[in-house]
Amino acid sequence: MKIKLLIIFFFLTSNILLAQTIKGKIIDEDAHNVIAYVTIQVDENHKTISNENGEFELLVNSLPCELYISHISYQSVKIKASDQFLLLKLKPIAQNLNEVVVGNYALSIMKSTYDKALINVEESFFAKAFLRQIAYETDRPTYLNEIFFNADWKCYGLLKWLPTESRFLQNDSHVSYTNISVSAFELSGFLANNHVMKPLSSKLDSLYSFKIKSTYQLDGSEVAIISCQLKVKTEKPYFDGDYYINTDTYQVLKLDGKIKNFSLTSNGILRAKAKEINLMSQYHLNNDRKNVLDFSVFNIKSKMTVLGIGTKELELYNTLYMIDYNNSYNNNLKALQSKTNDVKTTQNMVYNSDFWKSNLIIKRTIKEEEAIKNLEKSSIIK
Repeated sequence: MKIKLLIIFFFLTSNILLAQTIKGKIIDEDAHNVIAYVTIQVDENHKTISNENGEFELLVNSLPCELYISHISYQSVKIKASDQFLLLKLKPIAQNLNEVVVGNYALSIMKSTYDKALINVEESFFAKAFLRQIAYETDRPTYLNEIFFNADWKCYGLLKWLPTESRFLQNDSHVSYTNISVSAFELSGFLANNHVMKPLSSKLDSLYSFKIKSTYQLDGSEVAIISCQLKVKTEKPYFDGDYYINTDTYQVLKLDGKIKNFSLTSNGILRAKAKEINLMSQYHLNNDRKNVLDFSVFNIKSKMTVLGIGTKELELYNTLYMIDYNNSYNNNLKALQSKTNDVKTTQNMVYNSDFWKSNLIIKRTIKEEEAIKNLEKSSIIK
């Protein structure tokens, strides 16, 4: 028995020693600018996306290995990686401006996409997910929230969760973001829900006007970029921007636009007003050929005043990343409410700084790393 245990131990430790981290940067082959949110993966269990600076880190079992690199606006490539640092160049996909088509072809695509989405509208897709939120006040870091959790995602948003690892860091700022994660979850779907208006709804043609901006070929299929503009007055938060849709399968590939009418609540002498709110979400087909969330980026730029005087610029960056989908993540999930408080939900979990150093999921920028160091020194909550 001892011999067997030693053999098992040797096997496990050998695998750990063989595991290596690939680091890299991804740039546009023509313009040489960095490309954010590129998917880099070996398989479904070894994948990541590049950060806003085009940088990535990925833990692999061993080198060499085959990497698949993909982005909705660039030609996908497969490479054999043998080095621990890679500079990757992607070639942009040429887009075609469409000629005028008789009838509203864009509306027809949106209706077909909505009809197809209704087939699985109430189906739950259980996943292991990761949320990173970081806030700055006039460029000074004030808040960090990182959570690993199990999730129940539907095509109109993330509804339930169970945090498994978390850390919450905050300094003495008067601004609190303790329940903003709910908004990030509600916005992650491609269908409209009770909290935010989106083009894919039962009344899509009466609420929005549609126009095809351009088309291009991706993996043998046509992708149409459809501009969606609200044409009615509303006080409800709504999406204004572009849908990327595969016109062969009516699969939603991406949303890219702004959230209008999004209100920030404030108390006492503080007043906060949203200046710009950007949303970008990307989707893919799972093994059952169903449309699921890949990741969602939700960023808020706002302005805070005190007693009507003195102005501070506020920035909050939210990245929701679906690590993998599996029905095993179905257990003990709790329903999310509009007042779900991130601090109360996660403050009793043990804070392990070593865990967070070795579980990046998405590579942090230098600015984010510095912010975390500063917050760990001055944080009032961990």
